[in-house]
Amino acid sequence: MRRVVVAAIAMLAACDAATTTRGLRRDPGALVVAKPSDVQGLDPAIITDAESIEVGGLLYEGLARWKPGTTDVEPGLAASWSTSPDGKQWTFELRPGIVFHDGSPLDATAVVYSFERLLDPKHPHYLGERGVFWRSLFKEITKVTALTPLRVQIEMGRPFAPLLGNLALYPIVSPAAVETWGEELRTHPVGTGPYELEAWSPGESVVVRRFQRYWGTPPLLERIVFRVVVDARQRLVDLESGAVDIATAILPDEQSFVELHPDLDLHHVPGNDVSYLAFNTQKPPFDHPAVRRAMARGINKEPIVQLAFQARALPANGALPPSQWAYHEPKAKLGYDVKRARDELAKLAVAGTWDPSVRYKLYASSTPRPYSPQPERVARFLQEALSQIGVQTDLVLQPHPVHRKSLQQGEHDLALFGWIGDTGDPDSILYVLLHSANAVLGSATNIAFYRDPGVDKLLVDAQQSTDQSTRTGLYAAVQERVAEDMPWVPIAHSELVVATRHELQGVVLSPFGQPGYARIRRGPAR
Repeated sequence: MRRVVVAAIAMLAACDAATTTRGLRRDPGALVVAKPSDVQGLDPAIITDAESIEVGGLLYEGLARWKPGTTDVEPGLAASWSTSPDGKQWTFELRPGIVFHDGSPLDATAVVYSFERLLDPKHPHYLGERGVFWRSLFKEITKVTALTPLRVQIEMGRPFAPLLGNLALYPIVSPAAVETWGEELRTHPVGTGPYELEAWSPGESVVVRRFQRYWGTPPLLERIVFRVVVDARQRLVDLESGAVDIATAILPDEQSFVELHPDLDLHHVPGNDVSYLAFNTQKPPFDHPAVRRAMARGINKEPIVQLAFQARALPANGALPPSQWAYHEPKAKLGYDVKRARDELAKLAVAGTWDPSVRYKLYASSTPRPYSPQPERVARFLQEALSQIGVQTDLVLQPHPVHRKSLQQGEHDLALFGWIGDTGDPDSILYVLLHSANAVLGSATNIAFYRDPGVDKLLVDAQQSTDQSTRTGLYAAVQERVAEDMPWVPIAHSELVVATRHELQGVVLSPFGQPGYARIRRGPAR
């Protein structure tokens, strides 16, 4: 590790003076963030990638929000709410005097409009297939009504415990902006957030500026520039030189350099995430649980965590990380056993269930993700591990947006992927990744295309219960059953890491790995 640090120091010392000068001349009121990938859109109702969600969270707000650095829900655009005794009716009281970036008022009509464009096929700006993810999370909503200018009622077909967490992420949009821009709202976002869009140069950068009429505590910095820097080494060079203030997706073997550098800080938090190897269960032989279990036995997660994550992760036993309140360690978990894996596959070959002469396509992203900072390295390790038990694969590497689309279409045999539970509720991992409703070609988040009526029922029952201990028991049953079926091999739960210049103060990471940008200020440099 020391050789890595020395090499990195030497590399950064060789950085050209122009880059350093560029960093020193920057506007002190602007925060520059280096990201490995561009946003895919700026309408949070139709995107699910981390970069877009991060920027969208500065532009838009929901009825509820999270307390900084936690997954605890607190009032957002709604100052308060109440529920009916049967849990099917929610009434929200909106804060008065809030305006959108275009100057139009935030009122109950705007809230109703924001939901109807998602849920009502007759709405003139219905999101259609683009809204399938959010529609799956809000499918229990039967009606949204404006009772008064500042009072909204949401009626549910059944009690739905994850609702508040989902509402914290769902954007309330300006009806006037939607009517003006329609589908182009993704490039002309208008919300109520602390920042408004200044410019977006696709593939290069997104710039947001402080919204002067923001209803809440104004952010401390005037602008944030999200700059696309694909190369991980260059992100670190730019950070050290001062060309950027924050760098994300720092390679694990370069994080020690940040920790030792007097001008840099490394911030980290346990991630509410999982990375995993999915079997496409709609394709033979992966439609056989015995094949999936045999292959799972051939994968040793410990060296992946030590080498590809530099020990900044935990080996995963299931979908939920240990920090989640519904975490359960399955009794049915499989140990690493190469000999047993080979023996089981040999028996399956004799039975005609598995053909060792077939080569399978293993898809992986070439873009670092918060839950997998070195996906290609992990994929090559998995490829070698599978080869050791007689399973031959061809690696298909793609940039993240293309990779995600391929998996949604079910093109893969096996796939390395991951997910961040971005509402804080176990439902945002277990339901999203394992319920059959999300195994639809073209929009799948259940990329294993796993379908089990028993698991589906447990997940729905957990949504309907308002008692956490009851939900914990239901989710434990889900995790046991999934561990037995093995639709995918859980690999790791990452530690989310962000590197910053030392002069930045007030940096607090959420459990989703995103800094609370509105609270960041610039102090004196060393």
